[in-house]
Amino acid sequence: MKFWKNGDRMEIKIRNVDPVVVTKLDELARKQHLSRNEYLKKIVSRCAVVQDVIDLDKKYADLVNVLAERLEQATDVIATNTEILEKIIGGH
Repeated sequence: MKFWKNGDRMEIKIRNVDPVVVTKLDELARKQHLSRNEYLKKIVSRCAVVQDVIDLDKKYADLVNVLAERLEQATDVIATNTEILEKIIGGH
């Protein structure tokens, strides 16, 4: 992956777009007080990072699951230790 210097910009052209789609995009852009270009730049930027967000969310969910398993194991160990201590203390 090539990283560009600050200020570098590239151009993307999309051909053969349905006029109905262009009209709808223009309406959506206008509602946000943006030009079509600015609106499309926002959409493209979001698309570029969405997979990273999905991947990060999966890693987070996996981590939560691992921590939940470890917590359950720790709870079992504490319960076992409590039983042993009760037997030891109860025996005296």
